[in-house]
Amino acid sequence: MGLFLSTAFGFPTVLFTPMLIVAAVYWILVVVGAADTELLDGVDADGEAAGLSALMTRAGLLGGSGRTPAESHGERSGARAPVTVSLTLMVGVAWFVSMMGGIMTSLLETTSPSLLLALGAVVLLIALIAAWAVTSGLAMAVARLLPGRRSDSKHDLVGRTCVIRIGEASEGFGRAEITTDAGAEISIHVRTTGGEVLPLGSTALIFDHDRENDVFLVTHFDPALDPGRD
Repeated sequence: MGLFLSTAFGFPTVLFTPMLIVAAVYWILVVVGAADTELLDGVDADGEAAGLSALMTRAGLLGGSGRTPAESHGERSGARAPVTVSLTLMVGVAWFVSMMGGIMTSLLETTSPSLLLALGAVVLLIALIAAWAVTSGLAMAVARLLPGRRSDSKHDLVGRTCVIRIGEASEGFGRAEITTDAGAEISIHVRTTGGEVLPLGSTALIFDHDRENDVFLVTHFDPALDPGRD
């Protein structure tokens, strides 16, 4: 037990031990329904991965395509793993490899601080490479197994609600605000049909995306009918 604790809280494993504890607590909260598995997933105005999601996608850590919408227009891209899943896997692998490396280093029975630091740095590098390789490999495998999705992900916003901003929304003009799953508020162009006019501040339902004009078609929506409303 002494060797386990000294290695877990010694360099370089100590860099990953707190992260592993946080990850364990987070997944306990997910199991009891107090947290969401897509907590760290972010999207931009086009519904494409943004922030940490985009960074990890391009690094091959979430699976799917890391290309921009213009590069993959009209094609299907693989499914992506949630950021929290990939981060947990990376931390777990890095912690395990650094633990094994730390235990092997302790068997050398050297007391030289500089040598121990150098060995620790080598173990850290190996742990990071192993974490990336394992996570990337599993993410790509998941992307191949799960159904793909259209890269034109603006259609992902269809069926969601938005709030009319900047005057009224009509057949000729309209701006609305929508909140993404990551909690970011984005502004989108909207239009109504059939002569409908939606006043400023009203809630609208996005029922289609007009690709030719790059606008969302909306209609009035009663907030009282929202199934997610408390």
